[in-house]
Amino acid sequence: MNALVLVTVGTDHHPFDRLVGWVDRWAQDHPDVQVVVQYGSAEPPVHAEGHQLLARDQLQLLMSSADVVVTHGGPATITEARHHGRRPVCVPRNPQLGEHVDDHQQRFARFLDRNGMVELVDTEDALRAALDAALVDASAYRIAVTDDPETTRPGVRRVGELVAELVSRRRGAASADEQPLTVLFVGGQGRSGSTLVERAVGQLPDTVSVGEVVHLWRRGLRGDELCGCGQNFHSCEFWRAVGDAGFGGWDSLDPQAMVDLRYAVDRNRFVPYMVRPGLNRRYDRLRAEYVEALTKLYRAIARVSGASVIVDSSKHASYALLLREVPGIDLRLLHIVRDSPAVAHAWSKQVERPETDGVLMPTYGPVEAALLWNSQNVMLDWMGRKLPHTVLRYEDFVEAPKDALLRVLTLLGREEDPSALHFLDGSDLQLTKAHTVAGNPMRFTTGQLTIRNDSSWRGSMPASRRRLVGAITAPIRYRYRYIGRLS
Repeated sequence: MNALVLVTVGTDHHPFDRLVGWVDRWAQDHPDVQVVVQYGSAEPPVHAEGHQLLARDQLQLLMSSADVVVTHGGPATITEARHHGRRPVCVPRNPQLGEHVDDHQQRFARFLDRNGMVELVDTEDALRAALDAALVDASAYRIAVTDDPETTRPGVRRVGELVAELVSRRRGAASADEQPLTVLFVGGQGRSGSTLVERAVGQLPDTVSVGEVVHLWRRGLRGDELCGCGQNFHSCEFWRAVGDAGFGGWDSLDPQAMVDLRYAVDRNRFVPYMVRPGLNRRYDRLRAEYVEALTKLYRAIARVSGASVIVDSSKHASYALLLREVPGIDLRLLHIVRDSPAVAHAWSKQVERPETDGVLMPTYGPVEAALLWNSQNVMLDWMGRKLPHTVLRYEDFVEAPKDALLRVLTLLGREEDPSALHFLDGSDLQLTKAHTVAGNPMRFTTGQLTIRNDSSWRGSMPASRRRLVGAITAPIRYRYRYIGRLS
């Protein structure tokens, strides 16, 4: 079997022709080696196999198969390579050559090189030597992958701190905090299909799906529940790096204090205080403290992931109001609506949360579920008048997922490019692992998933309950074109 070299330059809009050219000339001299280059905005290679972008599942498969992985200095790409047991050869972008806005990749790569986490090269000759060495002994670029966090994270405690330092504001250089950060907030009443939509949107290029961040403090920081990747929160390399980058380590925070702060600020009954600052000075002080923590959290997620869009499916309208206060966030609202009887029926089911030992998800009766459906959708509809937003009915998504995702691209200000939906084939959706902190149990699903409309409620929900829920929610159902579906 021929040796495999994988080269990835990430999705930054600055061309990285220097690295692509180095690798392409090496590939010309080694025709017996398979060289795959994800070249982004650079000129495509001539002698190597070139792909402008690689689907996430393709990239992960290649990383796990490659004899050596060559990356730029992006933290997310380096972390992913190490997750697959590869110590990457790292060629950081040089801002003096127009390859980036500042030198944080160079400083970051030097730190990781000193700690043995990457093989840093900064000349074409050095890259050739590293690739030649890999052909002789690929084990030099392999690392052990284990569930023991102490053996899988050499230097991780300092990595996040360094990221924060490298992107700190410096005279004459644009800092990471000055760069626009888009948060796509997936809102709606629970059991409306928001997790499925979030997972699909999270497959789009240059996005990172992080689940219901509203629950991070209780379920992640305090409860150490499972991340969507299958690791406990404090064992997940992604979330450890986020904690390091944002707070100097999660152990610098008091978990219970953060949970208490969240509930002292983020409740529906506090919405009047959110929209009318000054009504309650104590609340204003606590809100400012919480917004400061959220600012650090979302900036750290952006730094560690390298993505320009964070997909957050927290759903709660009150939480979206708080995110509006976070400086530097460009908040976009994707309002998911599902027919109220279907949602009420879903809330009546007992579903075990797989990340816990036998703990069931909460249930609601038909009246409470209907009232919650009304209140959430009314509040999100009101927010949609103040934010860039799109209303997406769950039923429309499952019937035509491609059309729905193209609408999401428009909401994000991107071109409706069908090639961005490489992970979708008709109704078949390819899901890769995501670092989601909370959400519906399907957040753990990976691989192929066929999108189907779950209409079982029509046959299993008693007609009297359907009529009761339909009557309570009638005005809102009419607004979203559900009237006539009671039978």
